Amino acid sequence: MSQPGPDSELPVANTSGDAQPSGDDAGDNISRRGADQLPYNAPDDEDGSIDSDQTLVRRWLAEKSPSTQEDYARDLEQFVDYVDLPLRYVTLGHLQEYREHLADQDYAKSTQKRKLSAIKSIFTFGTELRYFAHNVGAALTTPRSRNNRAERILSEADLWAILRDETNLRNHVLLRLFYASGGRVSDVVDLRWHDLKDRPELEGPNGRPGGQVTYFGKGDKTRAVSLYSKVWSLIVRLHEEEQEAGFGAPDDPVFRSRKGGCLSRTQIWRVVKKAATRAGVKLTERTDADGAVKRDEDGNPIMVSKVSPHWFRHAHASHALQKGADLELVRETLGHESIETTKTYLHAQPGKSSSYYVDNAPDYDG
Repeated sequence: MSQPGPDSELPVANTSGDAQPSGDDAGDNISRRGADQLPYNAPDDEDGSIDSDQTLVRRWLAEKSPSTQEDYARDLEQFVDYVDLPLRYVTLGHLQEYREHLADQDYAKSTQKRKLSAIKSIFTFGTELRYFAHNVGAALTTPRSRNNRAERILSEADLWAILRDETNLRNHVLLRLFYASGGRVSDVVDLRWHDLKDRPELEGPNGRPGGQVTYFGKGDKTRAVSLYSKVWSLIVRLHEEEQEAGFGAPDDPVFRSRKGGCLSRTQIWRVVKKAATRAGVKLTERTDADGAVKRDEDGNPIMVSKVSPHWFRHAHASHALQKGADLELVRETLGHESIETTKTYLHAQPGKSSSYYVDNAPDYDG
């Protein structure tokens, strides 16, 4: 589903009270119960600022980032199709049945968790705005998903291979900036030259001056990240080339598309995927929408890298901590609200453990 606009059709059920089945799954357990037989979850005075499910959904999505809007709108649409009820008639029982339905569909636990989190989110939002009398999603637990962050941390060797094989200066600087700053796609996508500035006093490991980038990203928070000489010298070089081409003004995009605007999120992802695939890092078989493996004209599977822009952020955190960076410094650089989030990188790729002290068992000589 594309990002909803003011006149977009948003996912809401029919409000007549005659809830009809919208599919085989929904028909057996929820939809045949008329709304008039269910509790009506609205404040007694009903004097809130939200007058319909449509308005609630629109305002809820407006508080999310563009990428989250798309995912949450799709997740809510799936839920509404399943229950086929106006949101004020949804009960905790419906949510629990939907949780069982998702598990029966063999979704990955991480996907189940995201879909249920979206539903919990709209009920929390609606309760805060007094559209609902009670938050029916508050008691709903979501599946625990396995933390697979360790699988998404690039080794230095893999990272160097990706950078080494990317010879396009713009794309190379994009990859380097992701790694050097720990930036997110949302940080980088609208980056302008006025967001970068020289820091002559900031001496890098090779003794040369650096600079800084200022991000306005997730949570509408601004953070400045120091950049040292190696990556900064490449940024300066890119800026010089942009100026020679008639671009590079303060309000011009740092990562310019062929049409002169900023690279889109999709274009940024393609740059990363192409570079990682070219380097042969974390390859997997490409599949179509139905899960079938795509093949070339010779019948061989088409391979694509699993690496995404966020993997560079993971690599930054892991590599910096391994080399002795202070936890608080990494937290500030990445913009984590909680130090506990930063600590998860220690668990994903730990240093020495107590197993070091019990590694004296006899050698295997089979």
